[in-house]
Amino acid sequence: MPSTWRLGLMLTLLMACSMTLCMTVAGWAMKQNLSSIARAVVLDDLGEYAVLYNRNGLKEIKDVFAAGGHENDQAVRITSSDGRVLFEQIPVAVAGYRWPDNAAANLQASQTLLITVEHDRREQQLLAGCQVLNDGNILWFGRTDAEDRAYVEHIRDDLWLAGLVSTLFMLLPLWWFVRHVLRPVQDMMKSTRKLAEGSTDARLLAPNAVPELKAFATAFNAGLDRIDALTAELQSANDNLAHELRTPLARIRGNLESYHDHTENAAARDASARGMEEIDRAADLVQTILTTRAGEHKALKLHLETIDLRELLTHLHDLYKAAAEERGLMLSLDVPESRWVLLDRQRINQAVANLLDNAFAYTPRGGSVTLALSVNDDQTRILVRDTGPGLSPADLTCIWKRFTRGSAASANTPGMGLGLSLVRAIATAHGGQTGCQNRDEAGAEFWIDLPAGDPLSAANGV
Repeated sequence: MPSTWRLGLMLTLLMACSMTLCMTVAGWAMKQNLSSIARAVVLDDLGEYAVLYNRNGLKEIKDVFAAGGHENDQAVRITSSDGRVLFEQIPVAVAGYRWPDNAAANLQASQTLLITVEHDRREQQLLAGCQVLNDGNILWFGRTDAEDRAYVEHIRDDLWLAGLVSTLFMLLPLWWFVRHVLRPVQDMMKSTRKLAEGSTDARLLAPNAVPELKAFATAFNAGLDRIDALTAELQSANDNLAHELRTPLARIRGNLESYHDHTENAAARDASARGMEEIDRAADLVQTILTTRAGEHKALKLHLETIDLRELLTHLHDLYKAAAEERGLMLSLDVPESRWVLLDRQRINQAVANLLDNAFAYTPRGGSVTLALSVNDDQTRILVRDTGPGLSPADLTCIWKRFTRGSAASANTPGMGLGLSLVRAIATAHGGQTGCQNRDEAGAEFWIDLPAGDPLSAANGV
């Protein structure tokens, strides 16, 4: 789940819990306060009606009760000491409550008693108070909590509305956070992915970010600029080094070749021939290092043409078949169909040849090497499988680095650990990638993934 939704859900949950807690506490507090007020009202009216009755009798109670407009939620009644109703004024809203008969049996004159009465079919409760009058009769006064409940519901609705409005205001910081923090971070992540893909001109962009992210982007971009400058200097130094090395190496080789051709001394001719071989190896090493570096930085110059990989791999199979037989290996070809791909024939030949040389070097006599092609709509994969000792876990992660050899290599195994790094550089220059894994049946499998070819080109043979 994206961070925006997580933060939004967290804030919503927090507000919901806060609102629920506030509603619970506020509802409980209001009920307690209203209950206290209701008790005070009942006791106050009960005492007032008792004074009126003791002073002027029943008539004044009737007049005062009617004049007070209590016909909605209040009731008054007078009963004898044995429970007979002498007078009662009970509105419809207060009807249906069962008034106690003997609740005031032990009360003395002027004493009061409060009782809560439930209704059979309503949620509202009746708070009834009674007092013994001077003549021994009992005065009852009751009040329902309907008005209190309505007031609490009204306040609760207002609180819910206030909570919703507060939630909307709480989302404003979320909007600010998304706009000025999360979105710039996402833009930075896109830039870093471009950097990881090899786009050295990508930079972190955060125009609307918070000052801390802007400062981070500025510092990071300054570091990238410094790296680009150092890389440019290094590439320039490499170019100069290659030029400076090639020229003296070529001159030395020319001198040795001239000496070889003009001397009659067999030992001198043999020594000069070995010297020329070493110079050729040094020149190839320099060229391999420069090619690898250029490929890793996608600066390798490619001469692209549309080529049928089936034909290219078949040619390599025929070329390496004799070498495989000399090593006691069986080289097989598994290319079920043609695939036309835009690539540099010489570079891909070089990369696949390095994979074959690597397989030949590590596969013991009697083993087999397979050159295969796998195609689908999204990619084209060139594979080289062998039945050698396989790869260790450490090999799987570092074998593609320059000057790194597999753990199964020995002093007699040829190579300096540059072959696979060159393969990866050539694949990267073509917009592809490389990989390797151990095979279940023994041995290892290396591959080069290239962008998918054009089916129309394959159909037309172009």
